[in-house]
Amino acid sequence: MKAKTFENLIRKVVREEIDYALRREIKSLKEDLRDELKPTIVEHTERQVEVPEATKTSLREKIMGNAPIKQRPTQNYTSNSALNDLLNETAQGDTNTQTATAPSISETNMPDPIAKVVNRDYRSLMQAIDKKKGK
Repeated sequence: MKAKTFENLIRKVVREEIDYALRREIKSLKEDLRDELKPTIVEHTERQVEVPEATKTSLREKIMGNAPIKQRPTQNYTSNSALNDLLNETAQGDTNTQTATAPSISETNMPDPIAKVVNRDYRSLMQAIDKKKGK
């Protein structure tokens, strides 16, 4: 037998053995992964905690105020009945503008990074954008 033929025969046998061994290892690894990834079902029971009625009413009073909601007569704002119902519900709601305050940030209590962004001179940036657009 020639040396080159013998070398090719050995290469072929080694390649087949490596393929066989790799397939076996890959198969066992896949099985291990499947076993690890199987979902485990665990049942949890939830506990319901009773909220005291005083807490419920105090929260309602903080949001809506102490004044009772006044029922306004239904008005016909539009011919669309769904929109008309929605507008009437909105009109009857109490916005409680006396106690509600919108968040406001003045320059005195503004965080420093935000103040830098707000107070920055953007003229050079806008000129660069205009130049890039070709204006």
